[in-house]
Amino acid sequence: MMRLFFLLISIIFLQMNIFAKKDLSYIHEEIPTDSIFSSAIKWQKLKTPIYNGFDNGVYWFKLNLEPSTSDQVISIPESHISRSNLYWNKGEIKKIEKARYVTFEIKSHKEKQTYYLRVNCLLEARIPIEITARKEYHTNETLDYIIIALYFGAVLAILLFNLFSYINLKNKVHLHYLIVCTGMVMTPFYKDGVSALLFGLTGINEAFEAIVSGIVAIGGIYFTASYFKMHREMPKTWKLAIFAIITAYICSLIFLGTRTLFFFAASHILLIIALDIFVLSAIMLWKKSIYARFFAIAYGIPLIAAHEYFVSPYFAIPLFNVPLGFFKLGSVIEMIIFSYAITLQTKRLINKNNLLKIELIKYTQELKTLNKGLIERPDTTEELIKKFSLTIKEIEILKKLSLNMTNKEIANSQNISENTVKFHIKNICKKLEVNSKKDAKQRYLHTSEEEIIVS
Repeated sequence: MMRLFFLLISIIFLQMNIFAKKDLSYIHEEIPTDSIFSSAIKWQKLKTPIYNGFDNGVYWFKLNLEPSTSDQVISIPESHISRSNLYWNKGEIKKIEKARYVTFEIKSHKEKQTYYLRVNCLLEARIPIEITARKEYHTNETLDYIIIALYFGAVLAILLFNLFSYINLKNKVHLHYLIVCTGMVMTPFYKDGVSALLFGLTGINEAFEAIVSGIVAIGGIYFTASYFKMHREMPKTWKLAIFAIITAYICSLIFLGTRTLFFFAASHILLIIALDIFVLSAIMLWKKSIYARFFAIAYGIPLIAAHEYFVSPYFAIPLFNVPLGFFKLGSVIEMIIFSYAITLQTKRLINKNNLLKIELIKYTQELKTLNKGLIERPDTTEELIKKFSLTIKEIEILKKLSLNMTNKEIANSQNISENTVKFHIKNICKKLEVNSKKDAKQRYLHTSEEEIIVS
């Protein structure tokens, strides 16, 4: 596991993408395809990738490519972009099928050529463009697939661990954390283009993200309640987070019906706010609960990167400019920490329950020893009347005898004279067919214990 962990870190650092300095320009305007080749269009120089937040819509890019002896690949490594077209010499170049992102392959050329790329952003305007040699592109894709395989392999192992832990230990915290892990996996599944690779670049990406992005928040509701009892420690704050999550899903449904970016952004921002509330609550409970400390540390690592992908793009303010690999690395670290912490919590609960059981058995045994005469079935009185024709008063006196009370003590407790007590004891011995009150006591205790065994 540790070898895979360090290998994952190494590949992430090797895999970090740098914006290629190419001769690129752009214009943010809907222009008919036939008119895009006109020299009258005023293109703007593109120095950095487009990162314009809510200023989405149609972007045209002019790509001036120098002569090349090898085939090249033009790609847009952004999961939410599926509506893109590439034109050259007034003809359209088809996309590469079975690709994780929008990708075009162009043949080698001896002269400088100009291509026109049309990108229609339904979601936030975040358009990275990469132009690489065909061989380099496939090398990078191979590295990406290794990272994806390592990540999902590690996550699958963690999911199975929590599943089997729940089956064996019966702690619902493991089950609730399974929901959190599943939601966390959905982000790389979408952002890494795995969903597009499986289902195609048909626009399903936008809908997919709107539906599944809140799974981790829903899991957080149950997990924070069962793990560090947030619903008891901070009930109002916990309800506020639930309200944010419910509102976020309402915004997602409105987006699916209207395809309005505002509601899509609102759903993501509200979900991040809910997760922030969970983490801040854990920090506030830092001194009170060791489990809250685990939560604050582990959950906070991927949450920092989550702000980069689910909040900052809408405001066109890149926070840390870190690749998705760091989110995946952080999520794996978080899953490992939590799996350990939950298992530790479960073992402590089991040990505590075992100690309580031992104490309860010990206490019960002591109680039986000290109050042996009081241990009887609820219907012992009825049985004594039925079997020995004892009266209620005689049974009361018999019970007092079983507690080793003297005739005088019995008389005082019953507000009768000692002679009356002796009279009742004489009748009791006669009905029980014994010769002394000591024998009567033993006969009564034996009858009670016998009834307990039978029951």
